[in-house]
Amino acid sequence: MLSVLFLLLVGAFTIGANPVNFADCPFPNGTDKAIHSYMCSDNEQFSITDIQTLDSNQKPYYPIDPRHPFILNLTTYNHGEQIDDNKVKVKINQYKSGWTGGCSWKSIPTFGLLDDIDGCDFAHNCPLESGPLFLILPLDLSQFSVIIELLAAHKPYELEIRMFNHNPGNTKHEEIACVMAQLELS
Repeated sequence: MLSVLFLLLVGAFTIGANPVNFADCPFPNGTDKAIHSYMCSDNEQFSITDIQTLDSNQKPYYPIDPRHPFILNLTTYNHGEQIDDNKVKVKINQYKSGWTGGCSWKSIPTFGLLDDIDGCDFAHNCPLESGPLFLILPLDLSQFSVIIELLAAHKPYELEIRMFNHNPGNTKHEEIACVMAQLELS
């Protein structure tokens, strides 16, 4: 028992004296060149078929610098009822190596700061009518600067964006869309 404890202590001091240097992981799914996105499920109320990011001059903008406003163009389809109010929850993952040396998506804590974002107020996109939608969303992420400052530049990130129905009278608040967006932040 003491020998095991001794080995653990020696290991801990060795790691502290010689920090582990995890290798950089390559950008997955072409995210060094463009956003890679996909729907979390096939049976969501909304399906997104195209995402483009533009700067304030309507020029393609990638990688994205979240410290500056940009425009998100979405081509989507609402397969259900009109949405007059919605809330959004966002999770952030970074693609990096771990103790085993392999690369995978690791969760970055956001401490609830990206939960229950008022989608209509933030994206200025309500109502979301039924049928095809071509949304031009000017986005300013400065209100999330506490989180943005924690993110390393020129690294691959994955945003899990879930939207919930908060229409008046709707008490179930069911999920109506979930999209995974993998991208590089500059």
